[in-house]
Amino acid sequence: DRYSWAFAAVSSASIVAGGLVAAVNSAAPFAHGSWVAAYLVLVGGVAQLLLGVGCLGLPVPRLSARLRGAQLGLWNVGNAVVVGGVLVDAVAVVVVGSVMLLAALGGFAVGGGRIRRDRRARVIIYRIVILGLAVSVVIGAVMAKASPGA
Repeated sequence: DRYSWAFAAVSSASIVAGGLVAAVNSAAPFAHGSWVAAYLVLVGGVAQLLLGVGCLGLPVPRLSARLRGAQLGLWNVGNAVVVGGVLVDAVAVVVVGSVMLLAALGGFAVGGGRIRRDRRARVIIYRIVILGLAVSVVIGAVMAKASPGA
């Protein structure tokens, strides 16, 4: 699936970007620098890799080009919007990005396919990860309202 390669490439780029942001932030600290570095590595990199490539280990994933493209686009544009909103202390922008991330997570849940009796554990774990990320997105959006710049 060519989208898995795209997910892997963007995930790798996000992890490298997070490392670069961390290096710049250590030399010349800036507002939210540590947060941006961690976000890029964990959400833009690791979570995206688990979601976008991890579905290949499921029994019956839905890998239509339309769904995969929507997942990839919503996840990455949503992440960019959230990071941008945090950097300019714009809560409304963070909320818009968070809604995009939740829509992407819905797409990942659908893309996980149906649960088969003989291999349901993988799909259940995949969906638990999605649920955990969805809860994190909502908590992050709420916390953006409570941040010092808001």
